[in-house]
Amino acid sequence: MMKTTSLLRTGVACAALLTAALAAQAETSLKVAGLRTISLLPIEYAAKQGYFKREGVDVEVLTVNAGPAVISAVASGSAQIGYTASVPVLFARAQGQPVRIFDAFTYETAKPEGQWTWLVASEKSGIKSVKDLAGKTLAMNASGALCELQFREHMAKAGVSFDAAKKIVVPFPQMQAALQLGNADAACVVEPFRTNMKVSPEIKAVTIASGTLAGNAQRYTLDVLFAREDWGQANQDALRRFNRGLLAAFADFKRDPTLFRRLITEGFKLSPAVVSLMKSDLDFTDLQPSAADTKPLIDGLQQQGLLKTPLRPDDVILQVK
Repeated sequence: MMKTTSLLRTGVACAALLTAALAAQAETSLKVAGLRTISLLPIEYAAKQGYFKREGVDVEVLTVNAGPAVISAVASGSAQIGYTASVPVLFARAQGQPVRIFDAFTYETAKPEGQWTWLVASEKSGIKSVKDLAGKTLAMNASGALCELQFREHMAKAGVSFDAAKKIVVPFPQMQAALQLGNADAACVVEPFRTNMKVSPEIKAVTIASGTLAGNAQRYTLDVLFAREDWGQANQDALRRFNRGLLAAFADFKRDPTLFRRLITEGFKLSPAVVSLMKSDLDFTDLQPSAADTKPLIDGLQQQGLLKTPLRPDDVILQVK
């Protein structure tokens, strides 16, 4: 009888420990701050489908207008995870901010159709190529971020001084209005905004350059997820569970290639005809980037004089083990 009672007590204790562990896991709440582009959709989709909750993670998505604002949200603790282009993270790391990249959604390469960022100009601006940008007004989503690097790279290659153009800062969703109203002549854009500008009868956007880096042969990270280094090291299990939720969403996109386009149509309130013209074939594969994947961008930032402090690629990546 005593043995049975002891076993019962042990079983009850184990059950209590298991319940406590599951409760602790279910209490993990993560805020993700990010730019409103198509690469944010997998996170929103995984949250809506309950894939994060299934892993014991409660995810809330906060939308902000520019990469530096995402950095501020993560650095201050207002969000635990940030989604933005790589460049603001590299800048922040070089300036002593304790942030590191742990996932990469997209990469750019020099291969045909291997780019996810473009420089476009409105038809009425008269701009036919990058060489025509001198004296024009350029729209960027932030100063000292990916758009500035892209303009500098392609203008330098074309022999045009970046300082010879005027610049305005406009969030991606508002760039179409800036071109339409004539407040800007050219813009740095991503999807779905590029295609919407191309089909707009008021803009008829012309693509004058593609890719953040001009003529780079090696692939490099573009859209990334990052966290504070100290938080990421202390919360490896939360990041693993977060990634499992994302991979479940990726599996859905692989099974149904039309699903992601439907999400773009619904999420950005675009017509299926416009979305059908859009580049949206994200490579939904493994998430973990390598240090080498950040080196081309670091080199580009240094060559353009944007990165004053030496930065080692190994110091940028947080391994989720």
